[in-house]
Amino acid sequence: MTRHRSPSRRRAPGAPGTLGAPATLGAPGTGTPGAPGTPGASGALAGRGPRTVLTATALAATMATVIAGCGGGSGTPGAANTASLRPTARTATVSVDDVNGATASPACAAKVKTLRMTGVTALNDVAKSAAAFMEKAHPGLKVEISATAGSYGQVKQQVAADNAAGRPTDVAVAGFDDLRTFVTLGAQEIPARLLRASYDQRYLPMGQVDGKQYAIPQQVSIPVIAYNADLLTQAGVDPASLSTTAGLIAAGQKLKTKFPSIKPIDFPTSGFGQWFLNTFAHSAGGGIQGAGGAPTLTTAQVQSAAQVLAAVGKLGPQTADSVQALLPFAAGKTAIIGASIASVAGGLAAIANGSIAKPFAVHVLPLPTLPGGTQRPVAGGNGLVVLSKDECQKEMADEFVVALLSPDAIAAAGLSVSFLPVDTAAAAKLAPLYAKYPDLGALNKLVPSLVGPPSWPGARGADVPDTISEAVVRIEKGQDVTKTLTATQKTVESYTK
Repeated sequence: MTRHRSPSRRRAPGAPGTLGAPATLGAPGTGTPGAPGTPGASGALAGRGPRTVLTATALAATMATVIAGCGGGSGTPGAANTASLRPTARTATVSVDDVNGATASPACAAKVKTLRMTGVTALNDVAKSAAAFMEKAHPGLKVEISATAGSYGQVKQQVAADNAAGRPTDVAVAGFDDLRTFVTLGAQEIPARLLRASYDQRYLPMGQVDGKQYAIPQQVSIPVIAYNADLLTQAGVDPASLSTTAGLIAAGQKLKTKFPSIKPIDFPTSGFGQWFLNTFAHSAGGGIQGAGGAPTLTTAQVQSAAQVLAAVGKLGPQTADSVQALLPFAAGKTAIIGASIASVAGGLAAIANGSIAKPFAVHVLPLPTLPGGTQRPVAGGNGLVVLSKDECQKEMADEFVVALLSPDAIAAAGLSVSFLPVDTAAAAKLAPLYAKYPDLGALNKLVPSLVGPPSWPGARGADVPDTISEAVVRIEKGQDVTKTLTATQKTVESYTK
């Protein structure tokens, strides 16, 4: 398939949005009044500057968006804000057809009149901005967006229902865990050469199934821990000890002794349990999935990872809901919390919101490694898949994907939900933010060590993540680690046949 760029559709050189006023989201900054989280906003993640003040209700409200749908801005996009979705040309550093990304051939652009996208609610504004760009670039084109889904699972259901009703989806947002399901729904391969030169191709393996590129990663997260530095200081805990799981558990024991009424460690389990387990295990060289998609829950690495979570459970009950776990942390009632990197900038946004809880300094670190291990965080998040079967529909859908991955859109979203930036131009735009909040910037250095998330085969492969997370819950509640993992191994084997 040949891609063309018509001279009439090139964007004139100009300033493609700034951190203070990203053009793609309409409202300044993150879409939150006062543009919280932008360089110059009050507070500091790393404690290097003004002390971070977290408000429980504001933080929970912010993070409900992040965790339910992997985040997005809340500004109002419009046609006037779409120009920077197509950035000015820059030197190509990878093998691509066009430094600005592929566009459909003139014949296909004239033929296609409708594109349909299915996504999650939290990404609705970015989708609308990209749709406005496409409709302006292609007069007569209508981009229909269905973004009522609150989860990736609901996206799958919507795509299947629309297909059955004769309204096929062209582009969808797919959770990495669901990629095999989307392949069965008709996902098409997307050649990396169609992307912008600025797209960071180190992320591409996260969107592959059996070595084929079925999704282009859009939002990539890793598990982290955030801790209340004031409580750790009072308990005599050296933050450097949190680099290993042994240090984490020792810190939890000290915190429990010093503060009987405060939860020392909280690792939320709903959807996150299998993520924590897998990342701990990978730090020792093995994860929950082996060659060919088979589960490997009884290996020494996974057993050791599960023992860590069992020890965390002995320190106190773990919260099921990831959003609800943030409330006591924000109120100073939890000392250490497991979370997604996406929640970091959301916490910064909460700093500028109204009523203030008791202030405390917050630091963020990668998830600890097993003793003697190395950082190999398991990626989470989502990618964009193209489901169009008609060649011209696919060309237009590919161009829409390029628009959705605008550096300005990625940078704007990064101010409110701090996913790892998948575009190097976006990362450059966020440099002032990372300089002000070093903890956040340091996490970007983990990209070369990222491990792709498991994507489970079989008729019930989509049920595997929850099945493993439920096993983690039982382990944290005191069930025998070996027996629980052995039983879960057999269940997952039956699901993935």
